[in-house]
Amino acid sequence: MSENRFSQNLTPFGAWAFAIGTSIGWGSLVVTSNTYLAQAGPMGSVLGMVFGAVVMLFISRNYAYMMQCYPEAGGAYNYAKEVFGHDYGFLTAWFLSLTYLAILWANATSLPLFIRYFIGDVLRFGRMYSLFDYDIFLGKAIPPIAAIVLIAWLCTRGKKQAARLMGGLAILFVAGITAVFALSFLRLDRPLSPAFVPDTAGISQIIKIAVISPWAFIGFESISHGAEEFSSSAAKSFGFLW
Repeated sequence: MSENRFSQNLTPFGAWAFAIGTSIGWGSLVVTSNTYLAQAGPMGSVLGMVFGAVVMLFISRNYAYMMQCYPEAGGAYNYAKEVFGHDYGFLTAWFLSLTYLAILWANATSLPLFIRYFIGDVLRFGRMYSLFDYDIFLGKAIPPIAAIVLIAWLCTRGKKQAARLMGGLAILFVAGITAVFALSFLRLDRPLSPAFVPDTAGISQIIKIAVISPWAFIGFESISHGAEEFSSSAAKSFGFLW
């Protein structure tokens, strides 16, 4: 095991907040409502996500075990390299890099969409070009670039401040989702009907949603990169991953 090269300032609470923030993004907020409900209805979506969460527990347990055995920066890449060799480590790093690149643009470019939804077309200025009949505006490019630069600066210059900020945002997010979920049931004036999409077996709808859920594993993968920065033992990692 190599010597620790990082300061150990990542608390269990900060790691939990980081896992929440990296596993929940644009897809969690939009795809789940547009795709899940269309494919499985309200009851099928809820049950599918519950079973998907159980699958995620197995994935998180494996990541926790990996971090206990190899508590070094690198995550799954380091684990594959140490256990299977450098070739498998390279392949793992390559596929994980594609995963991160694939979600980076989607989550970054979601900021202008949120702004348009809540404020309107205030960013629709400075037209630069068109791509597939979609106009690209300078105003819509500024928020994603500014957010990436700001977050990169926070993570590199003020790690403790970044952890506190992520913790506060994670608590606010969880509280907001919980409140909305509870209010959606309290304000129902009629039962959820139909609970599943008609003309399709309910069990198949539940399975369809459950097998999609593990895409959120990227949150656990990001935490494994900070294994050397844990302020507590890596043996406690499963406690905040689940």
